[in-house]
Amino acid sequence: MICPFSTAALYQRALRKRNNKQPHANLRRIPGVGEMSELDPQEIAIARAAWSRLRAVERLTVTVIVDNETDGLSSPCACCDPSLDPNTSTPYQSEFTWATHQVASGKWPDLDFRRSLLAGHGLSLLLSVTTSDGSVHRLLFDGGPREDLWSINAERLGVDLAGVGAAVLSHWHVDHSVGLLAVARAASAARATNPDQPEAELPPGPEPVMEPFVFDLHPARPARRGLLLGSSQKPVPFNVDPTLEQLSLPGCRVELHASPHTLLGNCFFVSGSIPRLTSFETGQPGHATLGADGKWHLDPYIMEERYLAVRVRGRGVVVFSGCSHAGIVNVVQNVKEVSSEHVFGVVGGLHLAGSKMEVRIPETVAALREIDPDRVFGGHCTGRRAKAALVAAFPDRFQPLSVGGTYTFLAAPLGEEQKAEAAVEGQ
Repeated sequence: MICPFSTAALYQRALRKRNNKQPHANLRRIPGVGEMSELDPQEIAIARAAWSRLRAVERLTVTVIVDNETDGLSSPCACCDPSLDPNTSTPYQSEFTWATHQVASGKWPDLDFRRSLLAGHGLSLLLSVTTSDGSVHRLLFDGGPREDLWSINAERLGVDLAGVGAAVLSHWHVDHSVGLLAVARAASAARATNPDQPEAELPPGPEPVMEPFVFDLHPARPARRGLLLGSSQKPVPFNVDPTLEQLSLPGCRVELHASPHTLLGNCFFVSGSIPRLTSFETGQPGHATLGADGKWHLDPYIMEERYLAVRVRGRGVVVFSGCSHAGIVNVVQNVKEVSSEHVFGVVGGLHLAGSKMEVRIPETVAALREIDPDRVFGGHCTGRRAKAALVAAFPDRFQPLSVGGTYTFLAAPLGEEQKAEAAVEGQ
């Protein structure tokens, strides 16, 4: 018998309630959000134009550099476990499994637990895609909360920014932005010389020039953010986000984008602001921004937040959301509106932790069930209660993010006709 106050019971009640509603009956305008509470036809047109340039990739690999959780021992969900299904389309490798391979291959002398990766409240993902012609493009999604945290984990994972083209910041919050200071230093150092070829082997003539490392940022950087708590509304400031100047080191270039666009060979799609349409995803209570007038103002919506998406051939769209302040259902619905494609995977922070956010878990999970993604990989601010509800709703499809974990999305097998078409395209 299910406890009537358990997450499972709440989820089942919300699902029954939702199934009795007419489609989109939960959509309404949220007072105070302005135009972004509706689908802006011009913004949708811009997004669809950008999406039309997006290439489908053959392979997408996601390595977790920073997350709230470290768990190298738990077995993966059924859909991600190569030992259960050698042909799985989404094989998972934990930090511990990866480390044992380092020893087995002779790269490490032993399994040294002093090299264990560190968890922290934030998110930083390394995304690597391979296209049909064999080209590889790599990108960072967010940088985590601390410079040392990002640097330690990146070094232990062997991350080399010489082979990474850009970093996309999902939104201006310090648990996603501050680690980018370490990224800037590492990217600048990697571009100070040509690391792909020893100096003695360089051919005569001009030195090769590497492409600058791009920081893809939303232009609406706030002066500062924090919380307004209690009846006194006393501000509790966060530390400060990096400045554009701090990220503009030699070999690095800052690009400001408020509109949807693609980057790195049209392999990655970055959204603009996300329309807020659901009735239950109403932002972050108590969140505040320091205004130009020097006063703190309630700012629950964090409107500059953006998502990132990748198309995996024959599977669908994999969407990455840093914190889902817009609401993960709003995020996924916008992906579907822009792409008209199946959402195969949802990855990132779902921001369902904390008492004021946990009340949204039943409706969020019910809506995700209705959308029916094949994979849900939740981390960072998702929270243990939401993870438990997602495990119940997607028992063979939900996998929590974990520091050092590698999550791979493989394209669908090619039929004979598709193989011939791919061979022609590759010529």
